[in-house]
Amino acid sequence: MQSEDIPIPPMPPAYWRGRRLQRGQRWQQAIDAYRAALPSPDDAEVQFRIGYACEKQGDLPAALAAYAEAVRDAAQAPPIRQYRLGFVADALREWEVAATAYRAAIAAGGTVPNWFYRLGRVLERLERWREAGDAYAQAIRRGGDRPAWRSRLFRTCCMTGDWGSVSAHYRRDEAVSADMAALLETPAPELTQDRVAAALAAGEKSGALPAEWWQSAYVRLFNLGRLHEAYAAKRLAVARARQQAELLAGSTRHRLDAAAACIDQADYGAALELLQPLTGGTDATAEEAREMAAGACLMQGDIAGAAALWRFTEADRLFRRLIEGKRVAIVGAANSGLEAGTEIDSADIVIRTNFLNPDTVAERATLTGSRTDISYYNFAFEEKNRARILAVLRENPLKAVVLHQAGYGQASAAYAGLLPVRSNYLFRGLYGFTAYAIPRILYDVLRFRPAEVRLYNSDFFLGKDIHYQGYLKPGDYPDHDPEFVFMMSYHDILRNFLFTRRLQDLGLCSGDAVCEAVLALSPEEFLDRMTVRVGALRPASA
Repeated sequence: MQSEDIPIPPMPPAYWRGRRLQRGQRWQQAIDAYRAALPSPDDAEVQFRIGYACEKQGDLPAALAAYAEAVRDAAQAPPIRQYRLGFVADALREWEVAATAYRAAIAAGGTVPNWFYRLGRVLERLERWREAGDAYAQAIRRGGDRPAWRSRLFRTCCMTGDWGSVSAHYRRDEAVSADMAALLETPAPELTQDRVAAALAAGEKSGALPAEWWQSAYVRLFNLGRLHEAYAAKRLAVARARQQAELLAGSTRHRLDAAAACIDQADYGAALELLQPLTGGTDATAEEAREMAAGACLMQGDIAGAAALWRFTEADRLFRRLIEGKRVAIVGAANSGLEAGTEIDSADIVIRTNFLNPDTVAERATLTGSRTDISYYNFAFEEKNRARILAVLRENPLKAVVLHQAGYGQASAAYAGLLPVRSNYLFRGLYGFTAYAIPRILYDVLRFRPAEVRLYNSDFFLGKDIHYQGYLKPGDYPDHDPEFVFMMSYHDILRNFLFTRRLQDLGLCSGDAVCEAVLALSPEEFLDRMTVRVGALRPASA
């Protein structure tokens, strides 16, 4: 951490001793030295250093208190001090404090795009949707159109119903027909079936609007419960993305985007041609290209081609011994009602998601088995519940846990010494979106050459319950949940269905009776049933 560019009066020796200890990452000794320096000619500077050291050793309440002292004179506080206060308050779920601090950091001259994004996140948690949308829009304008930031902006638009600013941003001053503009700029009650059909027909003929605009239209229509129309808009988004990316194919990012669009269109050969030059390196881009290429090989039935692209870490090799040649049961969280417990427990390896409530698993043993050998954890769920998860795993040890790549370094350290831990690999072929848990786990497991993979309790959310009660906490979800509808659009539920169905067709997985019945649906039948499901989940006032 570097000192701020502000004049600092001569400081006592204890302060400088604290700085030396801080450089050596001897956090508690640094804190003791800094506290010995108080009072000082610059107490705010010392308090900021105390806050930083407390934060680094994980004492967030103490860090919050010290940072608050460091910005007591808000007019003199540099942006970084306000930001660190906001960051720690954010981690402690002190949303109002975080929002105030992030705003102060920006007002003091902070221009880091991620600060605007973080402000948007806490405002969203406070349900201040328009303010959150403004913050996300600023982040995008300043830092580029990152998919995660774009998705949060879409979420705020779903809550306010106002997509006009998004339309204006992505139109980029293009003159477009009123027919096309209607998809984002017409109030929902006036967005008739005829107007949507006219907009989509105009979009087929015109290349004026970029992929991001059509992706916005997809999210809006999905969250209005108009799924067939939403996926027509998404097909236009994918086609535009491929056209845009191919025009700029010299750019690595655009080659990856074009390949994802090709995979979405089931043009796997074209995807592999784009990706092949990018797969030879050791950096993050090469890894992304390899995983995307492996996914394309898998989807066209070239298992050997996928295997040649997959790489393995030491943690992967340990995991492989658990999976290779074994019969694997992947147990989801749906409430299928099937009494499959005995069959699940007869598998060589039983995998569950977000293992946290062993008593609930035991109560449901007749339905979903009693064993858990491996748990895959959702990033946000694991981060929020880490202390509880660790306590449960100490009493109920598993053979391994698998964490999301996001935040893996910090998270994995908490599990080290308790049980084997590794990060999962992601299928990169969902254009603009990310896979849900079961398809993600399925893709990750297949690289370790199981003898058989069977899916249980996975109905792609077509059942009457989103999850069985007690999966995460009592009364998991209300009857109406617009956030869950948004997540269905964000994760692209149809593409998850098609991905899993393709792997089933290739003989790489099977499912219980409920899962098999869903996978037997045509895409049109799946969207018909999902439209009914989304209608039940949307609030009556929407």
